[in-house]
Amino acid sequence: MVSMAAREPQTNPSPVPAQKSLAGVRVLFVAPDDYPAFRVDLTELFSNHLVARGLEIDWSLRPYQDGPARIDHHGAERFYVAHRDRSARFGGLRYRMAENWLRLKLAWKAARGRYDLIQVRDQPLWAITYAVAGKISGTPCLFWMSYPVLEARLRNALRNLVPMSWPSRLIRMGYAIVGSFLFYKVALPLCGHVIVQSKRMRDRVGFHGIPMEKMTPVPMGVSTERFNPDLVQPVDDPRLAGKKSMAYMAADVLSMMTRLTIDALAALVADGHDAVLVLIGAVSDTEREKLNAQLRELGLFDRVILTGRLPLPEALAWVKRVDVCLSPFMMDWAEQVATPTKLVEYLAMGRPVVGTVHYDQNEVINGSGAGFVTAYSGEAIAEGVARLFDDPARAEAMGAKGILWIRANRDYARLADIVEEVYSRFLRKRPIVAIEDDAAERAPPS
Repeated sequence: MVSMAAREPQTNPSPVPAQKSLAGVRVLFVAPDDYPAFRVDLTELFSNHLVARGLEIDWSLRPYQDGPARIDHHGAERFYVAHRDRSARFGGLRYRMAENWLRLKLAWKAARGRYDLIQVRDQPLWAITYAVAGKISGTPCLFWMSYPVLEARLRNALRNLVPMSWPSRLIRMGYAIVGSFLFYKVALPLCGHVIVQSKRMRDRVGFHGIPMEKMTPVPMGVSTERFNPDLVQPVDDPRLAGKKSMAYMAADVLSMMTRLTIDALAALVADGHDAVLVLIGAVSDTEREKLNAQLRELGLFDRVILTGRLPLPEALAWVKRVDVCLSPFMMDWAEQVATPTKLVEYLAMGRPVVGTVHYDQNEVINGSGAGFVTAYSGEAIAEGVARLFDDPARAEAMGAKGILWIRANRDYARLADIVEEVYSRFLRKRPIVAIEDDAAERAPPS
């Protein structure tokens, strides 16, 4: 899951001091993520922690903005970017063709033994191409499954969650069904190892015949260097003065999950609590108007603060100031295997939380003792919040437990240890070969 407090592109995170245990190891990383990257499991785990340990990375990501084909150099990282011009005729199709050609050229490099490791992430069918390239050169190819991509496409098409025509839906269904067969029966067996996001995802992939020992869970985490409550000054806003407060990092202010937090606020106010809800996240003018109209109807207009998109320090200032943080999360088939990011970010900031029933949230909240797990309803969330509102000392003690649990279990420094161990296992098996680059790629242009 993507953190709302970390959506600003982070192409050059501050390096983390570490032993150069991966010095000289070059990995090809192929993913459908945006470039510049903003997902914290890319920017923090790889560009920060693993690069600090000596890892060199050739990235193939998708450019967020139009631009020419190029190789961008950022220290130990090189970003291979295909030409993109969405304003041109058939711009989307031409970009896809350019991206595919670039991916094939990178696969050819991999087949020639130019890398120590190949890491494919959330590209189920490309995994076949790169796994075969790895077999040719003897280079280990690993798959990173952060989301059940094909299953989600099938769900969207069956339920029409992304509006499309019937022919488009049928094509999506066929692609997802055939793709799933190839992914589980061809791609994953060819890959040397599979990194999954959660224990639940490992169990589900295991049902398809992939050995459990071939999979390692690496959940979403948090960088305690960035999310450090000792370095954050809480916001001073008069709208919070004398009131109980709660915050929710909202990816979509009009979503069902945001609505649950508003329902919880309504229940708390009806029960006599002088409470305020802070919604942190991007909100367009149209969304703001719609939400404000709903809040007026509910009599809650003066009790909801819409911050809009904020830089990370400002977002954390709100999180630190409120009494309770909320993490409602859906338990549909696709989201069951997720590891919600906002939850661990709240805990890293020392805040007590109320989250709804979900496999990972149950493990994190119950394991840390940093809050309560409730049913997926506004009334149930309100009951959990009320327990924390009514006992502030206990709430703060629970929040303090969260910091300790995060540092021991979900800090990206700890998660980097897991990934390094997996990579090292395959590096020890790989024959030592000389890896040389094309001269044009060795250094950035002058």
